[in-house]
Amino acid sequence: MADQPRDIEEQIKRMLLHFIEKPNCIILSVTAANTDLSTSDAIQLSKDVDQEGKRTLGVITKIDIMDRGTDAMDVLLGRVIPLRLGFIGVVNRSQADISGNNPIFSANTASTGRSPIAVERPI
Repeated sequence: MADQPRDIEEQIKRMLLHFIEKPNCIILSVTAANTDLSTSDAIQLSKDVDQEGKRTLGVITKIDIMDRGTDAMDVLLGRVIPLRLGFIGVVNRSQADISGNNPIFSANTASTGRSPIAVERPI
């Protein structure tokens, strides 16, 4: 970008590390469901400072736009990358749901084919 410094990526990384290196910091690692979790910059950066995943909370967004026939259950259940604080999945409503005044609960059920679930994980 013309209006950003050339080293903007490095500046952002230094700023993030300044905060997440602190041992009392909870790391919120946000990754889109339609990307490869193993190459996620957010997950990699959190692993750099929290190797055991004890203070990282994963957030998987865009679950609603995953390819049909796929799901994020293995990720959400910690089978792909184990995090002590676990993962939270985010499902957005479609424009049709918003325009049709469909309640959020029914929109989530329709997009996933099942009712929203919460998996309890002992901390």
